Amino acid sequence: MYLIVGCIVAIRGPFYHPDSFAFLEMSLNRSPVYVLFLKSFNLIFGDHYVWPVITVQFLALVCATHYLLNILEKQFHLNTIEKLLLQFILISPSIYFNYTTGAILSEALSHPLILIVFALGFKAFATVNLKPLLKSIIPLYFLIMTRGQFVVIVPVFIALGIYINYQKNVDPKKWIPVLLLIIVPIFTNYSERLYNKLMFGYFESNTMNYVHLISTDFYLSEPSTVALFKDPNEIEYFKIVHQSLEKAGLTKQSAEARKELDVTVFNDNFSKICNQRIQGLGLVYFKEKGLNYFEQNKALNRLCKGMFFKMVTSNFKNRMYFFVKNLKITYGSAKYLLLFVLLIFYSLLKVHKTKSTLFKFILLSSVLMLANNMIIAFIIHAIKRYTFYFDWILFAIMILVFSELSKKNRYEN
Repeated sequence: MYLIVGCIVAIRGPFYHPDSFAFLEMSLNRSPVYVLFLKSFNLIFGDHYVWPVITVQFLALVCATHYLLNILEKQFHLNTIEKLLLQFILISPSIYFNYTTGAILSEALSHPLILIVFALGFKAFATVNLKPLLKSIIPLYFLIMTRGQFVVIVPVFIALGIYINYQKNVDPKKWIPVLLLIIVPIFTNYSERLYNKLMFGYFESNTMNYVHLISTDFYLSEPSTVALFKDPNEIEYFKIVHQSLEKAGLTKQSAEARKELDVTVFNDNFSKICNQRIQGLGLVYFKEKGLNYFEQNKALNRLCKGMFFKMVTSNFKNRMYFFVKNLKITYGSAKYLLLFVLLIFYSLLKVHKTKSTLFKFILLSSVLMLANNMIIAFIIHAIKRYTFYFDWILFAIMILVFSELSKKNRYEN
């Protein structure tokens, strides 16, 4: 299976996306790990770096898939057919959608990393043992430094650590893994600051966080929203961006006037809303004030931070309603969202009553999927590139459920 998929990846060749060049150029606002990963291959292989990169990306996915499969096999005693099906499902993003392994994108590293982190989290949950959770901290650190969205795993794993300690009634010294998990976001933040200091000369974290966050609020805003602001910079910047969005027909009101789905227009045009206008016009605004590129990004993020809390609180009901619509898109439909919510509650009840390994798998995977989809739906646009990481879960649940049923049936016979 690995050989067949590897051949398909090689035949299809490398894939470049608009973001690929931002990583290659070591642009500001790109997470450090993948930038340094590409740079190291570029230094070693020069212009011929692409195929070595793709080879290592594929081998990383193979190792991660194999590691997760071994843990699932030990916990569920899978047969060859069940392992083969799971293997194909886990590795399949390499040959469909955006051909992850062959793409020059951070997903090529974050995909295998999320499989390793999940494998360790599940092993800790299934065996009620903190050691795998402790081991997960290093790959979790690199995962967050590759794609910041996965910081949502930290609170889930902290809750998992508290559950394990509660079940085992451990002494205070055994709480160290939980404490280390708490400081992971702090450590990643300072690591990013150090990277920016070494690369750009400024000890600052990634400076586009609130630019992303405020994009939905700008899209939902009306001209009268300007009344929320007192600061002259906030007022002027809001007018510049909102007028540009209105002129381009990129507001909720414009979408409704054209009788188009507001959430569809937002997701299809997110880069035009966020990158071209909220960020682009903001950088120009601060450039005219005499700031350099890094200072422009820093000032813009600080400005958006102050505006975001005012805009989201004044329009909270519509913001939450739009978030739910976006969340449904991350799952594909409202039915799938409802299915996974029901799976979470049902598996939580079963874990409480039976401590079943199967329901531990369903609970952990479904919660991680929900956490990831929630942060995506709230901050940016709900596209597959950010949510495909957990597409394999429903198939895995089906395979594991049928596997358990077949074993039970054989035992009864």
